[in-house]
Amino acid sequence: MYLRRLQLSGFRNYLDLDLTLPTGNLLFLGANAQGKSNLLEAVDLLASGRSVRASADIELIGWQVEAEPQPVARVFGSVERRAGPIRLEAIVAGASPGPVPARAGKRLRVNGIPRRGADFVGQLRAVQFTAEDMATITGSPSERRRFLDSMLSQLDRRYYAASRRYARILQQRNAGLKRIRDGQGAVQELAFWDESLVREGAVVVDTRARACAKLAPLAASYHRELSGDAMEDLEVAYRPRLAGDERLRLESPASAEDFAAMLTGGMHLMRRREIAAGMSLIGPHRDEVEFSINGVSAASYGSRAQVRTATLALRLAEARLLEQDLADPPVLLLDDIVSELDERRRRSVLASIADFDQVWFTATDTHGFDAAFLETATVYRVEAGRAFLAA
Repeated sequence: MYLRRLQLSGFRNYLDLDLTLPTGNLLFLGANAQGKSNLLEAVDLLASGRSVRASADIELIGWQVEAEPQPVARVFGSVERRAGPIRLEAIVAGASPGPVPARAGKRLRVNGIPRRGADFVGQLRAVQFTAEDMATITGSPSERRRFLDSMLSQLDRRYYAASRRYARILQQRNAGLKRIRDGQGAVQELAFWDESLVREGAVVVDTRARACAKLAPLAASYHRELSGDAMEDLEVAYRPRLAGDERLRLESPASAEDFAAMLTGGMHLMRRREIAAGMSLIGPHRDEVEFSINGVSAASYGSRAQVRTATLALRLAEARLLEQDLADPPVLLLDDIVSELDERRRRSVLASIADFDQVWFTATDTHGFDAAFLETATVYRVEAGRAFLAA
């Protein structure tokens, strides 16, 4: 799988860009704040339907078009897949007049036809490595849940739909709990929301559990390769919170029906506490993923080098998991990562991704890339919202 063409219009600092792209390694060179990361963000938007860098879609609209009557950012990609070529388009349009629009609406198209997110996400599969990825291990549990959501939304349309329904139901249930707490509602009102939350939540937990069971050995294998003589073992453990304050340790396989029963029972046990808090205290929105190195928490005790290595191993494992599903490797996006690795880890990473159809690299210069890599890579220069083949 690879991106054959990328067009940007009014996106971030790109007023107008049209790139025809080959397979293999693509190296985008340029000084900081020239738009290298924006290119990778655009590709990731076509894969996931959203941007992990933007807190709101309005941020994707470039300053060059903000003052237009209808400011619009457009990202178009032509994708070659083993299942056949496909054209993807994401359009973000400012919804209010004025020099700075207050909000934006987003439209997604597949082969020119408007599609829902569930039918758009995963048509192009991409895995992005950034310096901020270390927060997946060292940050809050929400960072790790976000990692699972991003990966599984590309992998499983059923998960994408269930996770979004769950989020909407959770919001309604929390509103009901607050009304009951404030004496404005009855406990019986929760029955419908409880049933709906359990139904969607069980799908989310089951899918996460099965994915983590496959992800863990892949991540452990990559980590051993990257850590080399350090002889470090990485463990990845999914811990759903289905009852009480403790997250579940999955010692044996369980089904969606098992998780539904656990969540139902947990809700009854937690009823008084949830009403008092005015919020849902258990469910997949409280899940955790634990990372340990040689049995010790990587988040609490891992060195920066260990956490970086574990993060890279996790992303490589994600890429392989996506590849296994369709026998079609995802596009890899490495945002200024290679220059931060020592020589041995750099060689290991480059060897691990050698068989992917297309890999995007960004860097400020060619330091860290050997002559053999540079001879085979397609090199671009990025300057002030322009990207072009290097001379």
